[in-house]
Amino acid sequence: IPVTGKIRVTVAGRNLELRQGDSISFSSKIRSIRNFNNPGGFNYNQFMAFRNVRGSSYCREEKIMLLESASGNSLSGRIVTARGHISKHIEKTGEGDHRDVLQALILGDRSRISPRLREAFHRSGIGLLLAISGLHIGIVASVAFVFFAWFLSRFEILLWKAWTRRGAAILSFLPVLVYALLAGMSPSTQRALIMVGLFLLTILLDRDHDLMNTLAVAAILILVVYPPALYTISFQLSFVAVFSIIYGISRIPRSTSTFPRRGKNRLFAKVATFFFVSLFATLGTLPLVMYYFNQVSLVGIFANFIFVPMIGFAVVPLGLLAVFLLPINTLISSWLMQIAAYILQMALKWVTLISDIPAAAVKTITPSILEICCYYLLVWSILNLIPFRSHTDEDDTAALETETGIVASSDRVLRSTIKRLFGRRLAGFGLICVLLVLAVDLGYWAYQRFWRSDLRVTILDVGQGSAALLELPGGYCIMADGGGFSNNAVFDVGARVVAPYLWRKKIRTIETLILSHPNSDHLNGLIYIAKHFHVKNVWTNDESRKTMGYRLFMEIVGKENIFRPPYPAIPRQSEINGVKLTIFYPPSDFSERKKIDYWRRKANNNSLVFKAALGDISFLFTGDIMAKAEKELIKDAGRKLKSTVLVLPHHGSQSSNTPQFIDAVQPHIGVTSTGWNNRFNFPHLSVLNRYRRRGINLFQTDRHGAITLLTDGKQLKVKCYLLQNG
Repeated sequence: IPVTGKIRVTVAGRNLELRQGDSISFSSKIRSIRNFNNPGGFNYNQFMAFRNVRGSSYCREEKIMLLESASGNSLSGRIVTARGHISKHIEKTGEGDHRDVLQALILGDRSRISPRLREAFHRSGIGLLLAISGLHIGIVASVAFVFFAWFLSRFEILLWKAWTRRGAAILSFLPVLVYALLAGMSPSTQRALIMVGLFLLTILLDRDHDLMNTLAVAAILILVVYPPALYTISFQLSFVAVFSIIYGISRIPRSTSTFPRRGKNRLFAKVATFFFVSLFATLGTLPLVMYYFNQVSLVGIFANFIFVPMIGFAVVPLGLLAVFLLPINTLISSWLMQIAAYILQMALKWVTLISDIPAAAVKTITPSILEICCYYLLVWSILNLIPFRSHTDEDDTAALETETGIVASSDRVLRSTIKRLFGRRLAGFGLICVLLVLAVDLGYWAYQRFWRSDLRVTILDVGQGSAALLELPGGYCIMADGGGFSNNAVFDVGARVVAPYLWRKKIRTIETLILSHPNSDHLNGLIYIAKHFHVKNVWTNDESRKTMGYRLFMEIVGKENIFRPPYPAIPRQSEINGVKLTIFYPPSDFSERKKIDYWRRKANNNSLVFKAALGDISFLFTGDIMAKAEKELIKDAGRKLKSTVLVLPHHGSQSSNTPQFIDAVQPHIGVTSTGWNNRFNFPHLSVLNRYRRRGINLFQTDRHGAITLLTDGKQLKVKCYLLQNG
């Protein structure tokens, strides 16, 4: 069947050497790309569709067959070859993180940077330094322009024809273009390339340069070529940052940045300008950083004073000069690259020291689109309400008085006054409106978080795993399991799925974490939550596992001083804001019974089983208990197991969900948390039929997405994310 589109291929192996343009063949199933379907979650399907990637597949390295190698004579082939030579040149600087950062700064390849180092840059507020943007492109353009202007000034005929600067503008674009191609042409690189190109064009045409118009043209050109760029994080951050700098600088008093160009005043002017550039870039991107990354650096403005000169004006120029000299003189190129690496090593040590400060950065909730709009309107209103008055306006007025007399001067002052008053009134009206909207928004979220009297239970879509959020009246939150895959280094469900959902709901505090049992698909998602949220209590059955995930979880619980009572000390019955919590299982002495009952040695059978009830409506959470545990639970709890909603044991496994257990619970609704087309075939068809024959309504996270159940104690309402969103 002929098809079009790209496939994302995941290959297991470390020795596969392929180049862009190679033709390969392999045998594999093509799977559809699916999201974790939770409110506010990252739309991975859309993200890949914008890149024309319509499916995914998996195969082992030995099954990849190279059909035809890419031609090294094409432009793309030559670029790939050049990037390979430069990469090997960087590798010769020695072992260490500096090699990976140099790859990012010079070649735009950030894939090698470790998550630890990437997080250090973000916590220090200098994460944008890792992306090739206007700073890097501007350095290349400036150095090239100065050099070519000097070189062309040696020719008298060009001086007579006034073509020194124009010729330098034309020639300067060539190294800029080469660098952009080597760097991979990311959206931020494209924006910088277009802006620098337009700036050089104004020199060529002898026209005034308008930064705002240049920025608009750059955005339009990128969107004409590739419209989905509008939805990319790099495009949004890049253009918003530059727009904020241009507009913000235009609003500050000009006297701040127009000191005499000599001595200490000149130095102070440059420092002041650098400070305002950093300030407005930070203010402009703040809501987007919160929206996408849920983290704000508190030291970013000050860290930029250290690392932008070190990395931007030392490491990058030295590294690029080494690259351009590589075909001419390998020895000098190696010396320059070694110097750049040495400076970068020192910078990375300081980055790590700063990022390790606990107060260097804070995790934030996710702002809504309305709140982001209100923020920008608020900043605009404040900037226009502050009575900035530049000395140049006064100079212009004085000049008019000298030339045309009092009448002309008064007319100029009158027009200027009307403009300021009208602008300030509009800004004042905008400020009042935005404050009213924010007050309503704050009241809405305060009601949603703390003033509602209902119980809300959300079974999250975490793939093959289990995670549930219980929002009790009064804002008390319980997280029952957190999902997770076997290796968080590959994909951290807590960081990528559970935490974003909590941040979107403005939740920063979890009063109680409940870990049913220490299997990775229930535990590993809680590691991130325990570390980055304010968690007060942890309830577990005290059963341990010899896994990295369990060890790390317990280390974080100890480091964060989270209260973890021994399992026998956890109250079997408690009431929190009208919600009754009852722990049914396992028995307090189950660890002793394991010596006799071999079936207890399977962690699933010792899952912590509890019930949450408000009025007449109740929810039973069963972990991964299996048939023998269900039998013992029926014997010990009996009629107390009866519940309105049952979260199916062991994701709907055939080894659980016995008819006797279902009859003991007598649920009206059954919910199972499973991954799409999972290899365990959960939930099993025979189990689903067992529930359906009893007239029980079934909901599955793999089919319905996140499932939210709301109750006031009398009625129960069910919301399914995928059904709500088509």
